[in-house]
Amino acid sequence: MLSATHTIISLPLGILFENPLLAAASALLAHFAADRLLHWNIYPQDYARFPYGLVAVDVFGGLAAAALLLGDSILSPPVLAAVLGGNLPDILHALWIISGGERRPERWPAAFQSLFAFHHRIQRETRQVAKGLLWQVALAAPAAAAALWLQ
Repeated sequence: MLSATHTIISLPLGILFENPLLAAASALLAHFAADRLLHWNIYPQDYARFPYGLVAVDVFGGLAAAALLLGDSILSPPVLAAVLGGNLPDILHALWIISGGERRPERWPAAFQSLFAFHHRIQRETRQVAKGLLWQVALAAPAAAAALWLQ
């Protein structure tokens, strides 16, 4: 799932929970739940080199959308914690790929290897861009509406 989608679905949780730890934990769980839905993603293995530019557009696009939705509220500790928690599995996974973890997983602690295996198993991905993005919009739109309503 795109980082932008994970960011948007984390926003209501950052508003709802005043405690940053609860906001981060709930967004982390939401990340895994969202990954169970059909989605399209940027697939690094489809590129000769890691697609830093596409990932940057995805990440900063999600943050820009969040800032447009929440204004200065995006800077509150619970919202920032939710955004971090909602994206943490993919951040760690990207670092794992960049560091060569897929080729040499023994470089990472066993706990991380188990987390990555779990994260990979729960994915419900499609290579059909339109179909995968439609589901992400269907998930992000009500989350954006909830964030606006809650603030």
